[in-house]
Amino acid sequence: MAATVIDGRALAKEVYTELGSRVDDLVSCGIIPRIALIEIGDNELDRRRVALKQNAASSLGMESVLYNLRADIGQDRLISLIRELNADSSVHGIVVQTPMPEHLDEKTVLDEIDPEKDIDGLHFCNAGKLLNGNPAIVACTPRAILRILDSIGVDVQAKHTVVVGKSILVGRPIAVCLLNRNATVSVCHTKTANLPEITRNADILVVAAGCPGLIKADMVKENAVVIDVGQTSVDGHLKGDVEFDTVSEKASYITKAVGGVGPMTVAMLMANLADCAEASRK
Repeated sequence: MAATVIDGRALAKEVYTELGSRVDDLVSCGIIPRIALIEIGDNELDRRRVALKQNAASSLGMESVLYNLRADIGQDRLISLIRELNADSSVHGIVVQTPMPEHLDEKTVLDEIDPEKDIDGLHFCNAGKLLNGNPAIVACTPRAILRILDSIGVDVQAKHTVVVGKSILVGRPIAVCLLNRNATVSVCHTKTANLPEITRNADILVVAAGCPGLIKADMVKENAVVIDVGQTSVDGHLKGDVEFDTVSEKASYITKAVGGVGPMTVAMLMANLADCAEASRK
């Protein structure tokens, strides 16, 4: 039996409906949630992702401001801009598109963002709170994955969950999120020896390795839940980390590379922005 395909776009609409009343309440108090988006260089995929965030904010009555910076911007200038935005009380969320050009120290730059405006959840303070089981802001893709699992009624407690990928954006925080829900978690990556042996034991398989077609049908347990986070541009098309056509014949639930986790990630970014805007009035 073919897997049920999880519709990330439909689920995102549910999130936006929930957010609508919260934004209306904020606006009635004179607070318009505002996101500052910092894009470095001229990357087509970044442009698309930034446009999705701008459109989502606009559709909810939120505001966005885009800073499109040269690829060769100096780190000091970038940090200066972030500090200006930290001090601007009208800005409730700051996002710097990653990956950044190699001459920039990504960790140093991200840690300059005010933790209370870090709606990507990447600042060391927010990462530390997540690790301690008391998160303030959860990175938007892991938050999206949790919402997806909740939407299909999956209780992760005691389930063997395998995360393929160890990035600070997805792999590491989703592993901690799942541990906080009492899942049994294995974290792998493209250098893991005997990867198929590990993934075949997963009740829930989350793949965020950035390696198109990495996961084949023979690497997946029968009736596993498969969440494909991968989005790599190949010949102008976005490809996932999971070989969808074959894996969908074994899984019970699966997401597609397009229309799956991506729309939910943007929706959860907006949820994080609303959270930060609400916190600003306390």
